[in-house]
Amino acid sequence: MPSTQPSRQQPPKKHGNRRVRYDRILAVLLIFIVLIVILTKCCTSCSKKKNNAETPPVTTSAQTEAPTEATTEASYSSTVYLSPSNQTDNKFYTGDTTEAAVCRIVAEKVKTILEQSGYTVLIAGENDTLETKTAMGANNLAAYVAIHTNAGDGVGTDCYYNGNSAQSKALAQAVYDPVAELTPTDDGGLIDGAQSGSDSQVYEVSSNQSPACLIEMEYHDGPNVAQWILDNEDKLAQAVATGILNYLRSATSTQGGTTNGIAATTTAASDALGGESGMDALTTTTTAQGQLSVGN
Repeated sequence: MPSTQPSRQQPPKKHGNRRVRYDRILAVLLIFIVLIVILTKCCTSCSKKKNNAETPPVTTSAQTEAPTEATTEASYSSTVYLSPSNQTDNKFYTGDTTEAAVCRIVAEKVKTILEQSGYTVLIAGENDTLETKTAMGANNLAAYVAIHTNAGDGVGTDCYYNGNSAQSKALAQAVYDPVAELTPTDDGGLIDGAQSGSDSQVYEVSSNQSPACLIEMEYHDGPNVAQWILDNEDKLAQAVATGILNYLRSATSTQGGTTNGIAATTTAASDALGGESGMDALTTTTTAQGQLSVGN
């Protein structure tokens, strides 16, 4: 018999949408990111410590400095150093100019020719002392050439060399020959400038550690030759440059290198100054050594 009591039924459960907690998700992400950053820093720090442990500290010692000094010296081995006269008080007989001004002009022209032949060229400063100039000779230069004009009772050109150095004499001979061939008067030849205490001693030559010579390109105090020098600056520069190039290429050939020969040397010098040769084919001449005063 069915009960007369009303049945108690539970009301149906409602299945509503659950709320997504974005704040919790964001907190978890932040914690994850912080952990990644911390781990990355730890790994980087460990790596640096390992590298530092494997790499010995760099120290400066005599052994590390020696190659640097050798490299510096070697870097001058193809450098020509030109030392034009700085004597502004030596007036030319004509032209309202000085030995210093004319020799610097010639030196600049020589520099142009040599650079076109592939050599590095340095010219001494206008205010450099003889000691400063000559000190450059300690750098194993390819050649050191002092360029001057002479003064006194005389004419012609002469060239000073260090009698204690075969290379110095070879350089002097190479420079002297084309200049002497060019000058219009009798010349004085080669003079040993290393004779201590003599009137012919020349500081730039006698105290120089590189192959060195001093060329006297005629006399600036004579009326005829002074004007000749001014009229022939290009040719004088060409002659000096040709002599230097002949010496350098001869030295290279002697040391087992290659040489392009005197004809190529003369051509390079001629091209650098507009194609004018200024002299006949070079010839080797032997002249007596003179004992003329030095116009330093």
